[in-house]
Amino acid sequence: MAKFARVVVTGGSGRLGRFVLAELAAWGHGVVDFDLAPPGPPAPDGVPFVAGSVLDLPALARAFKGADAVVHLAALDWIAKAAGEDFIHVNVQGTWNVLQAAEAAGVRRIVTTSSISATGIEELRADWRPAYLPMDEAHEIRPVEPYSVSKQVVENLSLSFARRGAMSVACLRPMGVAVGASLPRFVTLAADKSKPWFNAYVTPEDNARCFRMALEAESGPWALAFVTAADVASEEDTVDLARRVWGATPPLKAPELYRRFARASLVSGEAAKRLFGFEASSDWLVLRKSAGG
Repeated sequence: MAKFARVVVTGGSGRLGRFVLAELAAWGHGVVDFDLAPPGPPAPDGVPFVAGSVLDLPALARAFKGADAVVHLAALDWIAKAAGEDFIHVNVQGTWNVLQAAEAAGVRRIVTTSSISATGIEELRADWRPAYLPMDEAHEIRPVEPYSVSKQVVENLSLSFARRGAMSVACLRPMGVAVGASLPRFVTLAADKSKPWFNAYVTPEDNARCFRMALEAESGPWALAFVTAADVASEEDTVDLARRVWGATPPLKAPELYRRFARASLVSGEAAKRLFGFEASSDWLVLRKSAGG
């Protein structure tokens, strides 16, 4: 496996970015954090830090000088109490700036961050339900909420730069990441059967591992993949969970999957496995117990 001497991680100080910094450094890659403030644990001590915003194109150009690769995580997350236009401004313009600066700097490999939200399925609208389970990357997407729409545009921008041919791009769609203080909230959501919730998740450690494997992979000029745990965030069988959330179980594209493992995820992890060699390691029932659930 080739090591990257300089990987700039935008948003490396964020909830997920700190785990990505730690994962990349542990595997011998040289990492630089580009963010508004320095990182905390679990990022390793002494990680080079460059203060800056993804809305500042000249700052990105300076940070990317001499970079071998970029991992772009910086964004307004869906939990942010932000106006719709802020999600569009930061996530869309920020991603455009990162891609433009990376290409201009001669970066050959970039991993960008979309979300399960890009599909719109997490919005749990009455007019938008899965056409089949498990959902995969070929499934239609129909987001309407600003954060979700911003992530759809992130995917389109990422693909447009891959088409230009100067650098290869992998765009990842993580599920909701059960990280730190979020885990008890996820446990509460999963336990409340009166309020439908899209019970898909991934741990921060698995998420960071997938980002690292995507960065290292020879996956061609363009790759799009969900990043998901193998199971649902529920003790229910997935077919029963789907029936409760949507009123009826969507057609099963892979019925043998749910026969083999009744709590298999609502979302397929096969693309990440095929393209990057990634398989999640978590077990929701164990995680729930660790959080007191």
